Amino acid sequence: MVYRKKNYFLGQLSDIEFVVVLTRYQDKWVFCFHKRRESFENPGGHVEPGETPMQAAKRELYEETGITDCEIIPLWDYEQPWDDGIHKNNGRFFLAIAHSLGELPESEMERIELFEDVPENFTYDREDAIKDFEMAKNMLKAWDRL
Repeated sequence: MVYRKKNYFLGQLSDIEFVVVLTRYQDKWVFCFHKRRESFENPGGHVEPGETPMQAAKRELYEETGITDCEIIPLWDYEQPWDDGIHKNNGRFFLAIAHSLGELPESEMERIELFEDVPENFTYDREDAIKDFEMAKNMLKAWDRL
C-alpha cells in the first residue's frame, strides 16, 4: 500500500520536522541534483533542534542552492505517513522567489538546474510533486507574481 502525503492549511500542524522549498528564479523552478541519489529534488530537509521552520527553510535553501537573496513565503503544511502506516512526519512547504543565484556551497548537491516543470529524474513521487507545483503556481498567479 502507498501512503500518500496529506496537505493541511498553513499553521494547522504542529511539530514541523521537515521543510520543502519550492524555488523560483527568472520564471523557472530551481532543482538540486543530489550526488548520491543521482536525481533532482527540491531544496529542503530537517528542522534542527532550536530552529523554526522558517530558519530551516532559509538554511536548507542556502546549503543546497547557495541562494540567500530571496523572499521566502510559507505555503502549507503536510503530513507524510511512513511506510508502516502508523508513524508520520509533519512538514511545511515554502516558496522562495530568488532575486539572484549564489555559489553552491560544498554539500550533498552536485549542482542546481532551472526547469519549467518537475524534471523526469525526480527523487520523490513525481505525481505528488506536480500537484504541489500546480498549487504553488496558482498561488503565484493569485499574488500576481506569475
